Amino acid sequence: MKRSNPYEYEKILALLAVLVLLLCSAALAEENPPMKTGVYTIVNKTGEQVIEVKITDNVTGESFAFPLEGSEDVFNNEATVIMYFGIPESEDGDHRLTLSYKTESGREESFGTLSIEEVNIDLLAAGAMTGATPIAFSMPVPEIAGRYTFYNLTGEVVTTLTLTDNEDGAEINSVFLDGLAPDEDITVTYAVPEERKDTTLTLRFETESGKSGTFTTLKIEEVPISLLDVDAVSGATPISFSAP
Repeated sequence: MKRSNPYEYEKILALLAVLVLLLCSAALAEENPPMKTGVYTIVNKTGEQVIEVKITDNVTGESFAFPLEGSEDVFNNEATVIMYFGIPESEDGDHRLTLSYKTESGREESFGTLSIEEVNIDLLAAGAMTGATPIAFSMPVPEIAGRYTFYNLTGEVVTTLTLTDNEDGAEINSVFLDGLAPDEDITVTYAVPEERKDTTLTLRFETESGKSGTFTTLKIEEVPISLLDVDAVSGATPISFSAP
């Protein structure tokens, strides 16, 4: 009788282990595919308050809007909102989104062929429209820009992140399809003219449970900022100028 070679069993077990690892890796890759994110810097040029601006996926029907339901945020004339929308990279190509908005006077407009890209968009007043297009793609003006990388260390989803110019009251609201999850990060820029380089900003963020944090003396600079659990911080500062 031929005696079994124990090394053959070891080789088989090793091959099976490799196969299992490959299958697990494939499953994880399918579950968490690489994403491509559209970043839309939207400026209200309608001449009135926009009561809702919405992005809808033309393929899946998934959508989200600003202001968020139940939020006290507003989208005033000349204000800016940054909206993020991600899709798996494998679904890029002809994938399109619809951008729609409603104004305080009752106007309802939409643009149905928005690509997954990083772009600046003006929402137009009725008298400023050329043809039937209710938006315009604008080029940013070169200015001094603050660049802030926000790290969510609050322990829960951050639903809204707002930067307010302490000099002229202009706002940038950053809103997210599913919120900014714990331990995720996002980078936001805020530009001002050269002569306003000493401008300060007020940072405000709100979490899914309704907690909010405020910091009122943010400078125009490039800096990492960790958003902290407001119940766990000592003193009144809900942020730290550091990366995790």
